[in-house]
Amino acid sequence: MAIDIKGVLSPLSAIGTLFKHPNTLTYPETKREIPKGYRGFHINDLEACIGCANCQDVCMNEAIDMIHDDNPHNPKNTSGCIPRIDYGRCCWCSLCTDVCPPHSLKLDNECIYADADPDNFLFMPKNKKDIS
Repeated sequence: MAIDIKGVLSPLSAIGTLFKHPNTLTYPETKREIPKGYRGFHINDLEACIGCANCQDVCMNEAIDMIHDDNPHNPKNTSGCIPRIDYGRCCWCSLCTDVCPPHSLKLDNECIYADADPDNFLFMPKNKKDIS
């Protein structure tokens, strides 16, 4: 029975990779720059939102539902409702921002969120005023 020299020495070739520079980023210490126009979480300018529900109607994944706003921000919002986004269903297609008549709904660059509970992915879009 002959000893397979190549088979014995091939695991030792992995030692050479110990001295190479890693190809990955050390997140969160090093963060990658997010490109302009990236589709992240939703932002809603509540002072401009008229509660028309066009965003809900156009959403093909049914990720948007309109909920009653106890604190009305816009007197033109006659329905008293604002959109709520289910990020478990959202595909970030941006159709909701395209059909918004007052252009109050937009997509932000922020896109990182992790949680083990799927019920925590129902979000009210951030008010534009709160992030400015």
